[in-house]
Amino acid sequence: MNFSPSFLGLLDNVLSDYLWAKAVLLTSTTVASAGLAIQVPMAAVVDTLTGNSPGLLDYLGATAVMVGFAGINIPSDTFSKSGEARIEMENEIAQLNSKDLTVPRNQDSAAIL
Repeated sequence: MNFSPSFLGLLDNVLSDYLWAKAVLLTSTTVASAGLAIQVPMAAVVDTLTGNSPGLLDYLGATAVMVGFAGINIPSDTFSKSGEARIEMENEIAQLNSKDLTVPRNQDSAAIL
């Protein structure tokens, strides 16, 4: 099969834009755009496997992109509270759940029922 270059270019651009838009809907614009930046480290790996090894600064840049992408995807509350604060909060919630939260009845309220 021999496709025309204009057809292949149209297919390539439309497909990549469609997939990027789907990624934005499933995640966020920041994560989707950072995901596009992962193409650079992937290209460095493929170049290494094919025998066209990039330079040291290329690997350093690829590492920075991967660390940035991982940093974006870490939930924001992961580092906000220490383990002790979480345990303390869980204990407080457990104490609240174990308390009897019923309204005490007196004789007048029992007569109404």
